Amino acid sequence: MHTRGLMVAAAAAAVVAGAAALVPGIDGGHASRAGFTAAEGDSPAAIRQSVLNGTALSRHRLVNNCTTKSGKKTYHLGCDSSLMASRTDPNKPLVTSEPAALGPADFARAFHLPASGGRRGTIGIIDFGGISTVDADLAVYRKTYGLPACTAASGCLKVVGRDGGAPPAPSKLPVLSTIEQALGLETTLDVQLASAACPGCKIVLVQLPVDLVAMGAQYAGFPAPLATALADGTDTAIKKGANAVSMSYILANGFQPGIATGDIGRRLRHPGVAVVASSGDHGYVARKTSDQTWPQELPWVVSVGGVELTSRDGGATFAKRAWGKVEGDKAWWGAASLCSTTLPPANGQPARISKLCAGHRASSDVSAASTGLAIYDGFGYVGGGTGWGVALGTSGSAPYIAGLYARTGTAKVNGPNTLYRAPRGAIEDVTTGSSMQNGATGCADSPPALCVAGQGWDGPTGLGVPNGLRAF
Repeated sequence: MHTRGLMVAAAAAAVVAGAAALVPGIDGGHASRAGFTAAEGDSPAAIRQSVLNGTALSRHRLVNNCTTKSGKKTYHLGCDSSLMASRTDPNKPLVTSEPAALGPADFARAFHLPASGGRRGTIGIIDFGGISTVDADLAVYRKTYGLPACTAASGCLKVVGRDGGAPPAPSKLPVLSTIEQALGLETTLDVQLASAACPGCKIVLVQLPVDLVAMGAQYAGFPAPLATALADGTDTAIKKGANAVSMSYILANGFQPGIATGDIGRRLRHPGVAVVASSGDHGYVARKTSDQTWPQELPWVVSVGGVELTSRDGGATFAKRAWGKVEGDKAWWGAASLCSTTLPPANGQPARISKLCAGHRASSDVSAASTGLAIYDGFGYVGGGTGWGVALGTSGSAPYIAGLYARTGTAKVNGPNTLYRAPRGAIEDVTTGSSMQNGATGCADSPPALCVAGQGWDGPTGLGVPNGLRAF
């Protein structure tokens, strides 16, 4: 089960020697990037059909890139993304020569988006590591799906460091290189899903030093350096013109509540800019201070959950259900939902929702697709290979929602406030599915709406999914 143990600074996320994890090979200081292609019995078309049918995870296990190992130490990296594994070798990612999952046109049909229109905003993406193939990978993604080019040479894509200067170079230290490769999927997914949401937008990618992640993964309970770096990255993206910023990381703040209520948390308050974060992939989180996750719990940050898209007509129309799925015959993955124990309701969140959390902030606010996501990675997947993969996680839904904010303009945005006062029909309610394997009983003594999708707001999907652009 994907639990809060994957959060960078949770007490359970201390480095665990000998824990089961994928061990990438080391080649000249970088994890091996040999051209491994899964000897998959299914064609890309058959894999895509299993995604549309909702049966992909009954046929494939997952490679969790947010937990990686170097030497005898296992690092839990706090991100929220995984890759579908090859059926012939479940320890290696499924890699194909062409897309085998959902792409921009599928999302546009599912969420009833106009083919064109909206503003040409700028999306800020905050990630860790010196991933050097972002420009080339985005070019492949956009060309494959018929989107206009967005390159560094044209100025459409900017890749900068923490202070807005040059980005960090890929690390040559084996332990950091291993972590960096694991986080490469996170960067790839974030940039390409944001691009899918707003093909006409510019993108500013802020790459933070990967050594901060290694430090946070080793010293549980001390997330302040990571939180400060994310706040710095957000400031940099906004200075570079971003009107929406996405972060796909979760940090536990139970040991340092000042991160939520003090200066660091307040630095993510940017009226007029949509600051968006993943809710997480660990299902319902109990009401304990040690379980709180930052930054998605902040009242002025938009918390994004996840849904599964399925189709009976080849992708012409889509059904939506809360994302929660058994992987093979063992692990459970689901969009996170939780109650803050200390913070006030999200900006604009009605009392009828916050009362489910004793008057505190209830997560999430809104959702988008978080499973069956086609991505192209030339940096090298953990386990080997470059090419098209199938990603999962709210790490995909958060940048997509940020892209929709950037596409529509954010002058009136202050956290999720515009979502909660969106006109009738602007958000499609998701009424089926659960973020817990055992449904409502997984909520223990909490209201079922925190675990199970139903009419109106619920924890796994928030208010629902976009129905056009009017909610933003």
